[in-house]
Amino acid sequence: MRQASRVILVVTAVLGLAAVGCGGDGNGNPTGPGGGGASNVTVSILSGSMNAGPNAFSPDTAVIQVGQTIKWTNNDAMVHTATANAGSFNTGNISAGNSSAVITITGATGVRAYQCAIAGHNMQGWVNVTP
Repeated sequence: MRQASRVILVVTAVLGLAAVGCGGDGNGNPTGPGGGGASNVTVSILSGSMNAGPNAFSPDTAVIQVGQTIKWTNNDAMVHTATANAGSFNTGNISAGNSSAVITITGATGVRAYQCAIAGHNMQGWVNVTP
């Protein structure tokens, strides 16, 4: 029984380390297909309507610490992106009902503006990166 517990512990540790190493290029950019996964902060992409207004990111300003992770969940029926204006991150296309890859925020603190890069969507948000 004790031997089996050690094997389970070692396998769990190895899988945990493998998961930590996945999902980015070290510059806050996802490197693989998006979707799922836990993150420190999740931003929702809201569907627009005549009553609720245009599509939007919620919260419109996400607060995150350097080294934490963020992802966007698309609750709309059309494809969107979350693309930093200064190029520090880009989710690529996030299809309806799916989530982006989890992105680790690295680099300097400060506010990073981003938008949906699809023409005509006119959605803007901010990531406030704190120490």
